[in-house]
Amino acid sequence: MTGPTEILPRGNPRAQGFDPAGLDEFVAAVDRDALGVHSVMVLRHGHVVAEEWWAPYTADQPHLMFSVSKAFTSTAIGLAVSEGKLDLDEPVLN
Repeated sequence: MTGPTEILPRGNPRAQGFDPAGLDEFVAAVDRDALGVHSVMVLRHGHVVAEEWWAPYTADQPHLMFSVSKAFTSTAIGLAVSEGKLDLDEPVLN
């Protein structure tokens, strides 16, 4: 059986135009500051170029997520603004 993390193709960070040094610094900061991060996965051009899991969490363990709608909504708004499909200065109602 294929798990959800095995569906995404893996790629070499540099081959996908991604410098992994920033992620290495992030992982070191999470380790150093005990930030309570469970995992991180970075996709670039449709390929997983980096992933990290902190114990006791693993890639094959189902993970409960709460209150993520704000993150998805803000990401969608940011993408719409960057594509010129949304102007944050336009009134919603007249």
